[in-house]
Amino acid sequence: MSEFFPTMRICIAALCDIAYAMAAGALLNRLWLGRSSVCNHRLQICLSACSTLLLLVLPLQLFLLAASMTGDSSWADAWHAVPDVVTTHAARALIGSFCFVPCLLLFACFSASLAQIRAVFLGMGLLAGFIACRACYGHAASDGNFTLREGIQFLHLSSIAIWGGGIVVAGLITIPYLVSEDKSDELALFGKNLSRAVTVALAVVILSGIYNTSKGLGGSLSELPHSDWGKMLLLKLCFVLLALGHGVRVRFLLRSHSPWTQSQTRIMRQWVRAEALLMLATFVCSAWLSNLPPADL
Repeated sequence: MSEFFPTMRICIAALCDIAYAMAAGALLNRLWLGRSSVCNHRLQICLSACSTLLLLVLPLQLFLLAASMTGDSSWADAWHAVPDVVTTHAARALIGSFCFVPCLLLFACFSASLAQIRAVFLGMGLLAGFIACRACYGHAASDGNFTLREGIQFLHLSSIAIWGGGIVVAGLITIPYLVSEDKSDELALFGKNLSRAVTVALAVVILSGIYNTSKGLGGSLSELPHSDWGKMLLLKLCFVLLALGHGVRVRFLLRSHSPWTQSQTRIMRQWVRAEALLMLATFVCSAWLSNLPPADL
């Protein structure tokens, strides 16, 4: 049982990270499409599915938190520990984030939720509240409540959602749909809006990631190759760099001033899809990383 709980924690954390990032991606993809509503239905289904998944995995995450505090001894011990666990800072952060999920799901169920840009910003506000609570859960809370570290974590999670979630939804949903419907003009506009937003988010990811890495390593890089936390961080960085490389290729493609061709459409679809799969691998590594003790402990 002690080996099963950590594995389940990693899987649930990965599902949660992917779900909230793809929910953000669905909303952002709608913004990047501008006035066009060609993909609204698919993006709405994605947002509803991600909200439903969060509704299911967050209570499981609370239960697994209780299991970790009882030494992963048994299901019964974890269940009996839940009333005590909900008084902790980590549990309050989980409960706070959970409160935003039913509202997000209700928002996604309205047929007009993605029809107007103003409505999309309402959904983004709900998701921002979720991420703010999420930033208070995990290693970032080790310095105390409402600290600089939690603020930086909020920026990190938000920028990861913009970059990772936006790319995953674009690569798996939006771009394939635009290609299948032969919407070349919409695709070119969408790609340029995506590129601008992701460039800014990537800068925030790098800066906040450097800060979080410094905190996790206790200010010393010597522990990076010698701890499980450091090794997983290196693996995550490999996936990030590979995704970044694919992203740079797409950015250069979008800077072309020549008329948009079918060849460019095909290349963009392949490259963004590859970047999306690499971002999914990055989310799994992040979930694993969050369930390992930092190297400074």
